[in-house]
Amino acid sequence: MIFRRAKLRLALSYALVQLVLFAAFGLGIYAYVTTAFDYDVADGETAVLSAEAGFANLRTGILIAYAGLIIVIPVTSYLLASLAMRPILASFEAQQRFVDDASHEFRTPLSALQAQLELGLSRPRSSLEYRTILGHSLHSTTQLNEILDDLLVLSRGAHDTNIAMRDVEIGSILSDAIGQLPPDDASRVLRNTSPDFVVTVAPSMLTRAVVNLLTNALRYSPTESEVTLAVVKKNGAARITVADRGVGMTREQCSLAFDRFWRADASRATLGRGLGLSIVQEIANLHRGRVDLESELGVGTTASLEIPLSR
Repeated sequence: MIFRRAKLRLALSYALVQLVLFAAFGLGIYAYVTTAFDYDVADGETAVLSAEAGFANLRTGILIAYAGLIIVIPVTSYLLASLAMRPILASFEAQQRFVDDASHEFRTPLSALQAQLELGLSRPRSSLEYRTILGHSLHSTTQLNEILDDLLVLSRGAHDTNIAMRDVEIGSILSDAIGQLPPDDASRVLRNTSPDFVVTVAPSMLTRAVVNLLTNALRYSPTESEVTLAVVKKNGAARITVADRGVGMTREQCSLAFDRFWRADASRATLGRGLGLSIVQEIANLHRGRVDLESELGVGTTASLEIPLSR
């Protein structure tokens, strides 16, 4: 309803502006023609009458044309207003979906936290039971903090100009990323050695992007399989690739994988909030880089993150 009223107001504004401009244009033409005619040089009364008839025809033509514009302009103005409102409506719908999805993600840990607190207050308990309840409550608050951190990264994104950039070797970023994984997961990462490159980045942000890529690859791969982490130099950029031999995705799923809170149906029961790749994309944009996915069902997925080399 709000957008419909806004569209109508915008169409009305377009129509009024165009009608005023065309009215001024028509009056200007008529004024120029009538004032440019020199009655002093007119040859007799016949010439003057002929000129007056011409002016009358001009007035009639302008009025008919303007009447036609009064009919046509509101229609074209409404179409223009619809085109102008389309990206705004799409942005609003995307924002609404984001809010709905974020609310859903917050509801799960909040419900768990509330249930644990109500359980603890329902009757007197032993210290061990209280410790167990507090442990579950702490886990829920940790989840809430992680969701908030992810949302802050997404909201700030490439618009944050206060992030400190410095030259670092890409090898140290990869080592830090592997070091942040649980030991069992880190042991499954096969790192291909290659010459080291220097990039100008926010180290913590880029490390987080690599951790997200590794976490996704490990999560959707068989527990006994390895995930390959490599980096090569390509077209003036460091290209970080994370390849797995997991469940894979279709082309349509690959195109949706960077949408916030999106998760494939088969993975909804697993851990994760569908924000990992969205954060990777924002970090890539922050560093004027790019991230791509290549995947095949039943074969695996390769995620590539390109970061320009330091000058």
